[in-house]
Amino acid sequence: MQYDIQQINDFARALYGAERKLQIVPYGLTTAFAALAQNATLTNVINVNANADFIMLAIRHRSQIGGAQTFATGTVPFIRILITDTGTGEQYTNSAVDLQNYSVNGQFTRQLPYPRWISGRTALSLQATNYAPTAETYTTTDVYLDGVLVRVLG
Repeated sequence: MQYDIQQINDFARALYGAERKLQIVPYGLTTAFAALAQNATLTNVINVNANADFIMLAIRHRSQIGGAQTFATGTVPFIRILITDTGTGEQYTNSAVDLQNYSVNGQFTRQLPYPRWISGRTALSLQATNYAPTAETYTTTDVYLDGVLVRVLG
């Protein structure tokens, strides 16, 4: 199931007030973790636009060990991720969770159980840890935060 436009609009109007004029546009925030070795932790920061807030609807990822992949052969990474809003210091979970809790590698089958509002002019810190039981280095893990930008116009 995916949020429909009306649900997103209703969520934004509940936050900003029904009388305000809003511009809501699809948008994604991205980051890539490179060369994430076994037992290593990398932290990336994503800056949120200063002129709009972001409502996150889903998280997608694609992780690669080495060779070519198809949907049938996509890597299921042993990666835990912790997302923190650096403006508020709020973590999205009480500790790092398996990336597969948010999304399935290269697939579009999951979304957040409830949209997440993120203020403009903040940053998100994403900390990824490789907990693979054997020596595996993920050459690239792309993380895509799928959502909408919201601008108050009046």
